[in-house]
Amino acid sequence: MKIDHKESYRDFGEQFLTDKDIGGYWGSVELLKRIVHPFDLNLIKNRKVLDIGIGSGRISNNLLKYNPSKLVAVEPSNAIKVAQENIKSDKIEFLNIKGQDVNFKNEFDYIFALCVIHHIPEYKEVLKRMQKSLKTDGRFVAWVYGKEGMELYILMLKNLRRITSIMPDFMLRVFSQFLAALTYPYGFLCKFLPLPLKKYFVTMFNKFSFKHKSYVIFDQFNPSFYKYFSKEELTNELNEAGFKVESLVNTVGHQYTVVCSKKD
Repeated sequence: MKIDHKESYRDFGEQFLTDKDIGGYWGSVELLKRIVHPFDLNLIKNRKVLDIGIGSGRISNNLLKYNPSKLVAVEPSNAIKVAQENIKSDKIEFLNIKGQDVNFKNEFDYIFALCVIHHIPEYKEVLKRMQKSLKTDGRFVAWVYGKEGMELYILMLKNLRRITSIMPDFMLRVFSQFLAALTYPYGFLCKFLPLPLKKYFVTMFNKFSFKHKSYVIFDQFNPSFYKYFSKEELTNELNEAGFKVESLVNTVGHQYTVVCSKKD
């Protein structure tokens, strides 16, 4: 089935209009540092930064704590209204546009696309726009779903989405809360047994509140589009967009953090 990007970003807009909270470990600097590792966030001080797909603003809010000279925050959905409520700073500029409509040239020292690219059908065009927007000596930092070791999970998710994709939001929220409750005993067992997603649960998911665990699960089933990248595929896509991959790290067992510069 062909997925409309409009549907994809509206999914998130509707989600974040309800799930507004950016507190706790979910919205913490500690989590952001883990997501972007090994990138040093102190580098963005007094630099111009672009953040793509900000949702309710949890990442942009923490980037501002590292004192960039300016942060341009892009969000195509109505979730931008929530972000504007959550973030109060004279250093931020909000743009209510799609990633593929970003039209800057050699303007930003650092560009972040965290937890975003894998939900954009037109990610190839978005990557090209990011490359064009980056300064010659700038850096692009992205965090995406990884495919390696996730084949069984992806198959299970694909089959479950046949059901969850036709659920009304309120039913999907109840289902997500039910699964979130089940993650408590599973997360406990992960501390002692070599279970699937052990690293993710022990280092990250177990630290979320029940509400934010429900958010994460809802996020797995709600979007109209999702993609899991293999390491080779991700590297090739970035190269084709004009980036040079400087580091590509498997962060918590099933996700990749990649830091890129512009090709010479």
